[in-house]
Amino acid sequence: MKNFIKAYWKTLLFFMVVGLIGGFFTGIYLLDSYPPDIRQQLLDSIDADVFDQVPVNVLMGVITAVQSAVYGLVLGTIGILLGKETGLWKDERTITKKPLAASFVIAVAGGLLMILPDMLFFGHYSEAIMDYYATKPTIPYMLASVTYGAVIEEVMLRLFAMTLIAFILHKLFGEKKDKPTTRVLIASNVIAAVLFAVGHLPATFMLFGNSPAIITRCLLLNGGIGLLLGYLYRKYGLRYAMIAHGGCHIVSKLIWILFI
Repeated sequence: MKNFIKAYWKTLLFFMVVGLIGGFFTGIYLLDSYPPDIRQQLLDSIDADVFDQVPVNVLMGVITAVQSAVYGLVLGTIGILLGKETGLWKDERTITKKPLAASFVIAVAGGLLMILPDMLFFGHYSEAIMDYYATKPTIPYMLASVTYGAVIEEVMLRLFAMTLIAFILHKLFGEKKDKPTTRVLIASNVIAAVLFAVGHLPATFMLFGNSPAIITRCLLLNGGIGLLLGYLYRKYGLRYAMIAHGGCHIVSKLIWILFI
């Protein structure tokens, strides 16, 4: 473990610092995005004396920041250890052109996938979706997207979940091979992408309701993006999945701000 810490302390510190920053802005954004009744229930559940010392949005930000930093440290550590066992963790220290180009392509494709289906199809079946786009994204929301979304979600869903699934499937069906087969890695990507999509359902229900069209939208859009990010992780490594994930949010927010 001493050698592991010596080799990866900078990586884990990066996860934790970004987790603190992204978690803080995520907490602020989530509180602002809650419907009034849910926001009031949350406020009622917190000791009112706390508000005399700390504003509630700051309190939510701090709580989420600590949680995210813990995720970065614990899940990051487990993910790297399992990633070295499965071959999914790449130790390259430099950014190379081909994987970076693939990340940019997927960032643009993912950004369009986050916006165009709503404008061309799903928005016609849900007034809540169009109302959502009527308000421009806030600064906390954008900062949360490119920090918590791009880094911590990738640590949770790709580095930890996808790697753990690959490790388990390899142990069950690996046929005594040293590393997971391509089929195992693809299956792991699919399962992780489904988990990624399902993980977005609670926020989707809160914002848009739970009609069949809304559920389909959440699973298709987030699942599709999850598959693309998982491909980058499997093929080139975690950093490129993070770059693409952050790029998806940047592209989608630029379209939202400039054209909607």
